[in-house]
Amino acid sequence: MNDVERFFEDQEQYCHQLSTLYERNSTLQCPPSFDGLLCWPQTNSNEMTSLPCPPKYVMGYYNLQQNAVATKYCNSNGDWYTNIEGIRWSNYSLCTPPSGHYITVITNVEFSQAEFGINCSETLLKKWLPIIKTVAKIGYTSSFIMLIIALIIFLLLRRLRNSRNRLHMNLFISFIMRAFMAILKDWLFVDGLGLAWDVVVDGENTFIKERNIWICKAITSLWQYFIVANYAWIFIEGLYLHNLVFFAFCAETSTITIYIILGWGIPAIIVGLWIVIRLILEDTLCWTTHNDPSLFLIIRIPIMASILLNFILFINIVRVLLIKMKMSVYLQRKKMQYGKWAKSTLVLVPLFGAHYTIFIGLSYHKDRHVELIWLFCDQLFASFQGCFVALLYCLLNTEVRAEVKRAWKTQRSRRGVDSWSLTHRNVTKILDSRSRIRSLNNNHITNTSTL
Repeated sequence: MNDVERFFEDQEQYCHQLSTLYERNSTLQCPPSFDGLLCWPQTNSNEMTSLPCPPKYVMGYYNLQQNAVATKYCNSNGDWYTNIEGIRWSNYSLCTPPSGHYITVITNVEFSQAEFGINCSETLLKKWLPIIKTVAKIGYTSSFIMLIIALIIFLLLRRLRNSRNRLHMNLFISFIMRAFMAILKDWLFVDGLGLAWDVVVDGENTFIKERNIWICKAITSLWQYFIVANYAWIFIEGLYLHNLVFFAFCAETSTITIYIILGWGIPAIIVGLWIVIRLILEDTLCWTTHNDPSLFLIIRIPIMASILLNFILFINIVRVLLIKMKMSVYLQRKKMQYGKWAKSTLVLVPLFGAHYTIFIGLSYHKDRHVELIWLFCDQLFASFQGCFVALLYCLLNTEVRAEVKRAWKTQRSRRGVDSWSLTHRNVTKILDSRSRIRSLNNNHITNTSTL
């Protein structure tokens, strides 16, 4: 047995000893855990524990700083911190190898419970996370394809390029880019943490070679931007309908331009602020994890605010429309102008607002079963909502379908006219050729007779 193997065995045995002595009590604590390199002792919730970096001969670690340590965070629910994929990880960023790289180990999520008999729910994660990821892949791919088709229809049919559909097109683009970035990130990243060329898989353990590369951080930043932009455009659609009901000027071109600027500009400000905070306070990995969950509130709070505001707008719109239905004939005529638009949008607002309002509470629940239910529902709606938007605003929309049929008939009639014109020209050319041949023959006969 070499020194490295002996080190791992000692750490594993030490963790086993700690686990046999570990007893759950009224105080929330994270249990002892071996992450593949070090044995982490039990830690109180909401606390960061630290251990000296592994020796130089272990996985190339080298302590360039005096008293440098690795860290691991215990969440408020008594579970070790995990990334968005549900995978535990430890921060070895201060344990820098001579090459200038450092490595972060991602924990074997089943190690402690299977080896030490600790009663935890990580098996649920291993069972359901692949299913949730598969559902999300199918949903995002379906949404991407259907939204591309819907966007092409709006771009090709000029008669559909009004102010209302300009907003729809921007909404489509936000869903398309959100789906594209989700698919791209899933394809390029390993376990949602790092790019494939920065990952080393050693048996059951996975190691991320952190090189502070800007490419993966740029991908993560764009991914976050289009998520925020997508929620912003859902809110813009609700705000547009609200102003359409209460104000007459909201459909003007200048006002639509303001909506477009807000829909793309505000998310840029929010994500830009998040990028600055990450660079200053937590520039680790590819920014897909948070040692300090409060940093992610910079993005989460605006999203939650847009969800709640959108739901409030929906309630107010329904109330006003019910009142206006009982009012004068003039208002009834006015209501007919935006009746179809209101009907489609009123279906959209609760579809993408009400369920998120419920999920906000579930996302903070400490029970792992509830968290899994929230994660499944959230990914299901988030990935397939692009399909609903494409169907609602374009593919199943009566006005759009009628315009597509009209354009198709017009194109066919033009082809018919063009075909008839071509045939007519060909026939004319043939007749002209025959006339010329006859004329030449007659001239030849006349000349022969004269001779």
